[in-house]
Amino acid sequence: MKLRPHHIFCVSFLKADFSERGASFLHVEQRVKDAVWSDEETLIETAEGVDELCRVCPLCRDDRCQHPQGNEDAVRKWDAILLKGLGISYGEKMTSRQWRLFIKEKMPLQFCHTRCPSKTGCTVD
Repeated sequence: MKLRPHHIFCVSFLKADFSERGASFLHVEQRVKDAVWSDEETLIETAEGVDELCRVCPLCRDDRCQHPQGNEDAVRKWDAILLKGLGISYGEKMTSRQWRLFIKEKMPLQFCHTRCPSKTGCTVD
């Protein structure tokens, strides 16, 4: 599974309800959560740009995020900042368990407190 860095990192902490994005989005979001939280050895790779969760999001058009809080350019910057804070690059592969342990060791990132547009709905602390 290839996911944007913020989808890998934030899925464990963001407690927002995205039901307005529709059933397809919620189904894939649950698959992403299940993969990240799984005790199985699901291999997850950091992806640059639109991933499978983005593709079913109604805010993604023409293969670009069109979210009012941050379009594709802003999201790419956030992803790059997360990667830098984690000390990794695009294409990094780990199992779901390895990702959870790695993120737990690194959290919270400074980005979480200073730049994240979703920090009010986040439990990263």
